[in-house]
Amino acid sequence: MTALAHTDGGETDSYADDSPFVHLFGQPARTKILAAFVSERGRDLNVSYVAELAGIARSTVYDHLGDLQDLGVIEHTRDVGGSPMYQLNEDSEIAEELVRLEGVTLSRLFEMDDE
Repeated sequence: MTALAHTDGGETDSYADDSPFVHLFGQPARTKILAAFVSERGRDLNVSYVAELAGIARSTVYDHLGDLQDLGVIEHTRDVGGSPMYQLNEDSEIAEELVRLEGVTLSRLFEMDDE
């Protein structure tokens, strides 16, 4: 695999366009969704609450749920009054690394504030 590949339209596709991080984090909305699930780990969340925590529309949350479930990062836990509930999949290696990454990044941000 080369670092850069040219498309027929003269545009350049970078390695990052198809990197695992793009599949995981996707658009900024997906990053916010992941942050919501990591911050509320261990709790069942409905789509409305995830949208509120992430500051995005409910429809956007729905757009990303399937991919995040397919990756095993979040899981459907139950339905309450017809509303599906989800949470961070504690058995997922990806979720475990997200929690670790959040902690490491937060520590570094605190260090930067002290400098």
